[in-house]
Amino acid sequence: MFIKKLPHLLVALLAAILIGCGSSNPLADEAQSNLKTQDFEAAIASAEKSIEQYPGDPLGYYYKAVALGELARSQDDPTERADYYKRMNEAFETAKSVADTSENVPGEINNISGVKVALWQTEFQRGVDLATNDSVRSTVENPMKLSMGHLRNATNLQPDSASSWNVYAQISARNKEFEEAVSAKEKYMNMISESEIDTVDYLHLGNYHFNLGNDEKVVEVFERGKERFPESKPIVTNLADAYSRAGKQEKAIATLNELVQQDPDNPKYRLVMGTKIYQQALELQDSTGTNSQEIMELQKKFNQANSSKKEEIKSQINELSNENEKLLAEKEELTNRAEKEIKKALEINPDDPAAYETLGVIYQNRAKTHFDRRNRTSDNKKAAKFDEQGKKDIRQAMKYYEKAVELDPENENYWRSLFQIYTFLGMDEKAEEAMKEAGMDS
Repeated sequence: MFIKKLPHLLVALLAAILIGCGSSNPLADEAQSNLKTQDFEAAIASAEKSIEQYPGDPLGYYYKAVALGELARSQDDPTERADYYKRMNEAFETAKSVADTSENVPGEINNISGVKVALWQTEFQRGVDLATNDSVRSTVENPMKLSMGHLRNATNLQPDSASSWNVYAQISARNKEFEEAVSAKEKYMNMISESEIDTVDYLHLGNYHFNLGNDEKVVEVFERGKERFPESKPIVTNLADAYSRAGKQEKAIATLNELVQQDPDNPKYRLVMGTKIYQQALELQDSTGTNSQEIMELQKKFNQANSSKKEEIKSQINELSNENEKLLAEKEELTNRAEKEIKKALEINPDDPAAYETLGVIYQNRAKTHFDRRNRTSDNKKAAKFDEQGKKDIRQAMKYYEKAVELDPENENYWRSLFQIYTFLGMDEKAEEAMKEAGMDS
């Protein structure tokens, strides 16, 4: 447990405060004497009598504040100290206000800052130790929660201490108190000069907002970070991810392209950009799927409609079909761009299983698109062509998935993809093997 002894700094400080000539206020002298014997409750009682009988003497408020600070320190639980510190701060502020109207200002008033700094040091260091020092952490339950409590006290004692807010933000995040982490980090960044703000500050603040689900705030933070540090790859990468989560895919791709231009031989940037481009393509695929469902419903209505309604329904079907053709063309363009970037990544690093898997997904989805179009057309020649292309793409997907499992045979997701394809192609033995490797029930 926290040892209830005065730290050496505070002992020396109080000695300097308490040694000296007595005042003309006997109740203040009594409060001072009780402080010397560390009878803090009695000191408060004497100080309050002094305030009542000598309201123009700041010493009553001063000694009350010092005693409250010491009572705060006597509490093991930092949350139980908070009210004492609040009352202490109020008493110190009143002491200074009364002193401002006094003809003779007691020397003790000049020690207020020193008392608060000493208490701040105690709270701040205890908070840091509980978060970082294993020997201290092992002596208590819930050390991180206690650490947060001590650091919260530190910010209340010295609200102008930037370092207190910064550490408090980090400890709040470790406690998953992300709203407090955001508030503390923003206070820290507003207190220090712009030249002192580092990339890690934007990364931390962005992460805190991310954990709160504030996608637009994450974008805002990393946009500011990119403006300040345009060459920072972590910030630019996080900004691209933030754009993607916020549904701003074009901005995400443009931002990733900046990274690629800065470092064209970095396979990770190529892979990430290719993946983002393909995600945009998949969004178009979802739109075509929605349109296709609507076309099917309209075709049913068309078959049941009278002649006066058929023309109107046919026009709606044609409009949706034309829109789908445009969407599919745009999707194919994006898919080709994605494939190009991913293949470039593999030229640089030919042993990346994730890149092969992504190519497998691309070709598997291409095959599905061809098969869907085969099923929707009434033209036998077109149907045969779509079927042939779909089978060609599904076999290409198989090759990419096989390369992925060759490089990472423990990855069950790769094996599941192979199981689907082997099953579709009627490759029963291989499908059985893939099912076992994927950890699926037979």
